[in-house]
Amino acid sequence: MTQDINQQSLTSEKGMLDLAPNDNLFSCRIDPDSLSTLTNLNGAAFKLLDVAGQTFVVDLAAADDPNIFGFLPFEVKKNSYVAGDFIRLAATQCIMIMEASAAIARGASVEIVPTGIKVATLTTGTLVGVALDKAASNGDLIRVAIKTLV
Repeated sequence: MTQDINQQSLTSEKGMLDLAPNDNLFSCRIDPDSLSTLTNLNGAAFKLLDVAGQTFVVDLAAADDPNIFGFLPFEVKKNSYVAGDFIRLAATQCIMIMEASAAIARGASVEIVPTGIKVATLTTGTLVGVALDKAASNGDLIRVAIKTLV
């Protein structure tokens, strides 16, 4: 959703954190070997990579990836990242506004749909959270209580 320069507060945006405190945020580095520029990924799921070192190295997750580490929160100042950039990821106990890919019941377990960076009712994927709001159809923004590895 486009922000108006004269509005007094932000409207709900995909990837925004809600219902503070959201203090389970991790500083991570995008895989330095990644070849793509990552743009408009608010709310995208990232997986933890098994690499040596003290820094958490992450890459975009697939729908059935069991190693989902966190979700990229909405950033006002930046929405494009390249390999090696540092990002912060929201993990378990954070509440994030996410986009539904179809109708979702309040309280339903959800999984990611990487295409379009959305969530859907859990079927065969990996549990990533619980819907705190009801989604009537594709494109609805709902709050999700995140559940990840940490």
